[in-house]
Amino acid sequence: MSVFTKSVFTKSVFTKYLIRFVAVGMSSFHIYTAYFGTFYPYTQRSFPVMLSLVLTFLTVRARKDAPDDAPVPIYDWALVALTIPVIGYVTFNSDYLANRWPMTSTFPVTDLEILFGTIAALLILEATRRLLGWLLVIVAVVALIYTYWGEHLPFLSLKHRVYTFEHMLDYMYLTDNGIWGIALGVAATYIVLFIIFGAFAEKAGVAEFFIDFSNSIAGHTMGGPAKVAIFSSALIGSVTGSTVANVYTTGQFTIPMMKRLGYKPSIAGAIEALASNGGQMMPPIMGAAAFILAAYSGVPYVEVAIASLIPALLYFGGLFWFIHLEAHKTGLVGIPVEEKPSIIKVLLKGGHLVSPLLALIGCLIYGFSPVRAAFYAIFFTVVVSWLRKETRIGPKEFIEALELGAKSSILIIVTCATVGFVIGGFLITGLGLNASSAIISASGGNFIAILFLVGLACIVLGMGMNTVAAYLLVSVVGTPALTSQGIDPFVANMFVFYFALLSHITPPVCLAIFAGAQIAGAGIWETAFMGIKMSAVPYMLPFLIIFAPSLLLIGDPATIALNTVAITVGFIFIISAIQGWAFAPLSLVTRLLYAITGACLIWPSLTVKAVGIVSAAVAIVLELVKRRRATAL
Repeated sequence: MSVFTKSVFTKSVFTKYLIRFVAVGMSSFHIYTAYFGTFYPYTQRSFPVMLSLVLTFLTVRARKDAPDDAPVPIYDWALVALTIPVIGYVTFNSDYLANRWPMTSTFPVTDLEILFGTIAALLILEATRRLLGWLLVIVAVVALIYTYWGEHLPFLSLKHRVYTFEHMLDYMYLTDNGIWGIALGVAATYIVLFIIFGAFAEKAGVAEFFIDFSNSIAGHTMGGPAKVAIFSSALIGSVTGSTVANVYTTGQFTIPMMKRLGYKPSIAGAIEALASNGGQMMPPIMGAAAFILAAYSGVPYVEVAIASLIPALLYFGGLFWFIHLEAHKTGLVGIPVEEKPSIIKVLLKGGHLVSPLLALIGCLIYGFSPVRAAFYAIFFTVVVSWLRKETRIGPKEFIEALELGAKSSILIIVTCATVGFVIGGFLITGLGLNASSAIISASGGNFIAILFLVGLACIVLGMGMNTVAAYLLVSVVGTPALTSQGIDPFVANMFVFYFALLSHITPPVCLAIFAGAQIAGAGIWETAFMGIKMSAVPYMLPFLIIFAPSLLLIGDPATIALNTVAITVGFIFIISAIQGWAFAPLSLVTRLLYAITGACLIWPSLTVKAVGIVSAAVAIVLELVKRRRATAL
């Protein structure tokens, strides 16, 4: 072995253990604060950012074509060395920053703070570029340029007061309105803990159990593998809280199974993408954006989770019905009975792995904070894993889970820090209110047009981004536009949240579809088209919660029950019309009747619903007569 090769090998080993040390330290920090209490906001928020940046520069190369096993370049070591003091300045000066008066002559920005703040912004933007690409970086830079140069714009609606570079840096770096804002606060306090819980659950084998459990229930039925994808993605997605991660977790099993039993690759990829995306709205954990939604709308997280139950069931129920009809229409069968795992054996082997999830739900219902509930769920996962040798989390697996949890958190932490530039720019300049006014003005005051414009903004701004970034970017504009029309803040935030999820499955930049197509070996656009075809329910849900907030369990029980049943039946008719199949192939006239019936049933007016009920009765009678005649022949 040459001296050069030996030095590279030694450096790689050192880097590997340094990465593990930093990652384990980051997860340990969050677990410690979950039990003993969080630090002051600046410390609680900046310390994870510092460690996330260090991990990013050590694990993600500046060039995408760099080999994974390449040693860390010297310039990345330099970025690590810069990260520690410029972010650490905020971490270890929490008391000073909490008590100073920003943007005043009493506490002027020092030359050192100007230097550190500038470097911190560049480091965060570079980390974002490596993790997410250029899109969010460009948005953040535009927000900063607008904050600094907006006074010179000729448009009165966009013009704002004068802000010097020192003012802007003070607001973004030394207050809790910019980088260290509420989004990062929620991520560093709540979200990371649930990601760590997901890492421990993964190490214990929860994903494999959910897939086997779903197979044991529905694997042998018509279209069984696709139904397994729905069940497993809903269960696993509720733990992972990430669409793309969910696709790669369950899709590695479900997509090949679907293809083996006759599903077209594009259909298999689209089904997995949609099912995985729905995991972010499935209680009890949902996606990372749900925690931020709770903070922004002022609603306890447990209430957000409970309110999401009916929409989540409608989402997955609609997808299930679509797949069921597709299977009958094309003759797709389930897995052979001899290959179907026994539900008793599956439960005996891994049933104990459900208990941490049940413990988490119990803690939240009992009244524990999400932070404490997540801590107990992690602890319970480790304890329960020892009930069987195959699931046991020993010292090695424990360290690996801590490392995995930290690495999985980097994207969320860095994203929230970067979005802080955008939100900070909107707040300091008042652009958020101006943009909301612009949406209302462009719509001509028409409420339906406002909903469509806000939804379009969610999808466009969310393309190529994770749900957290998409939700945060649009919520500062879209939510005020909706609340100004009398919409309840919680309902308005849920509308934006659901549309942010749709950005993952809406072309041209649909990350979940891309991931599903890659695993399935299918064409991206063919998979995207199939995804759109199967997305009738997801695209209607945001509008339905506006006109029927009872779907979020708001209102009296009778109204909640009526709307839920009517909308469920309406979706069945609409999906049958799209598929051209119910109990048998539907004629063009019958498909039209089904579509009208479904539309009437989901319409908010009771009178129109009554018309839908009559139409549904007529459609069912016609179908029964048709089947009787076919049987007689």
